[in-house]
Amino acid sequence: MSVTEAVHTRAHADLAERARRVLPGGATHASRTYDPRIYVARSSGSRKWLIDGTELIDYTMGHGALLLGHAHPAVVTAVQEQVSRGTHYGAAHPLEVEWAEQIVSLVPSAEKVRFTASGTEAVMLALRVARVATGRDRIVKLQDHFHGWSDVVSPYLDAEGRTHTPVGVPEALGLLTRVVRTDDPADLEATLARGDVAAVIMEASGAHYGQLPLDPAFIAAARAACTASGAVFVFDEVVTGFRVSPGGMQEVLGITPDISVLGKVMAGGLPSGAVAGRADLLELLATTIAHPGTFNANPLSAVAGIATLRLVGDGGPQRTADAYAMSLATEWAAALASAGIPGTIRRLSSILHIFLGESSAQARIANAMRAEGVDILNTSAFCSSVHTIADLEQSVAAFSRAIVAASTPA
Repeated sequence: MSVTEAVHTRAHADLAERARRVLPGGATHASRTYDPRIYVARSSGSRKWLIDGTELIDYTMGHGALLLGHAHPAVVTAVQEQVSRGTHYGAAHPLEVEWAEQIVSLVPSAEKVRFTASGTEAVMLALRVARVATGRDRIVKLQDHFHGWSDVVSPYLDAEGRTHTPVGVPEALGLLTRVVRTDDPADLEATLARGDVAAVIMEASGAHYGQLPLDPAFIAAARAACTASGAVFVFDEVVTGFRVSPGGMQEVLGITPDISVLGKVMAGGLPSGAVAGRADLLELLATTIAHPGTFNANPLSAVAGIATLRLVGDGGPQRTADAYAMSLATEWAAALASAGIPGTIRRLSSILHIFLGESSAQARIANAMRAEGVDILNTSAFCSSVHTIADLEQSVAAFSRAIVAASTPA
């Protein structure tokens, strides 16, 4: 290790030690516990720079929120101008109306919108609306599908198909959530036929934004079964909303849920979430369900969201990001074949998922990529409309080296 590398490593190690003193586990998110730790100082376009000056091509892209890349000029200008006008009014404002109008114009299921401060909160609210609307308590989710960290969507199936709740979630609460396998539509239909299910929630992309694709026939069957049983059909489009198309996965599939849960791209990288859906369901928030929230439709998030949705509403940025992702997927797959390393690259729109044949290599690929100057989110890559040919070439070269390093026993 050179003197320069040692200084750079020390900068991150020192900050990691400070973090451990004040942050649980030294981190603020389960997916940011990198080892070795890295700390970002700034970002722009398709790249970000660490506190030691190291430059990375970024495919984490705000956990998928930054379809337009980091610090897009239109978003930056909108936020800067809004800061001088106020960051929190403690009252209604015109921006929330315009933002909701944009969402209604783009998302097929959206007749009305209620904003939250995050995607997790939006899921909690959507399921509460469903329970009030149906007078039922039970929720159905699909195996491996992720909907944030709230209690009601935390139950999961183990390898033997038994339902468990994570530590901290009461078993009694877990009994109200049924986890259904995605290869057993008959089980889903039978569960709904009992007439006691308030809502079915799923990632219409398949689990973890397309890592495990979901058969469209299963989704269509779930839509029909919900209609027949009176259950509320909920799409979690926190990741896919506005990214895979202006109208999300529901536009791609041609299947409209009763309620959609949104986040990420909708706020241009600032914190927010939303429940969008049938007017009769959303109106329960005006008549029956109390829903406060200090940062609902915060003006800064609203202007960032408005600026973003104006740009992505015609589908142009999505097409650009999709085309880039297609090229990157092709080149990465070719690199695997050339190296003789078993693996595949799966693509959903502008999102890539890396699958390596050996579990140890799969676990090491993110660190190996960062060592080569490319940051991915675990084994996934979010492409943007501002990634360039130079990024592509560098990313292919980095991947070619990283897969060898990840596949080589330590």
